[in-house]
Amino acid sequence: MFDWLTLHIAALVVTASLFGGMTFFMALFAPLVFINLPRETAAGFMRALFPRYFLTLGLVALLPAAILLAIARYRPEGIALAAVAALFFASRALLLPALNRAREAGQTRRAGALHRASVLIHVLQWAVVTIVLVRLAS
Repeated sequence: MFDWLTLHIAALVVTASLFGGMTFFMALFAPLVFINLPRETAAGFMRALFPRYFLTLGLVALLPAAILLAIARYRPEGIALAAVAALFFASRALLLPALNRAREAGQTRRAGALHRASVLIHVLQWAVVTIVLVRLAS
């Protein structure tokens, strides 16, 4: 089977990929979409993208979580990444549909609050992934 160092490196690489994907999305992709497309087009595009984004990153986060849970000294990091994955899946299954319903119903205050919650959750996830990445790289 694999030794712990091989598993550690695999978890490090996948966690770094997760970090890179999240950082690219937040810092470059999303802002560029809204800068370069009309607001309604950009918003529609992002609404179509988010379910796939959350599913993909949730699955990506599960891989290093599973690896790290198998290494006793990295169980806290594995639990942290499992929580990140769970938040991606919960955002996809619960938060996005609620946000879309609020928008469709013209509930702008509720939609705004749900959007802020989504952004806050994503920043929290990014912070957790960053901490895990630093711990794995140390």
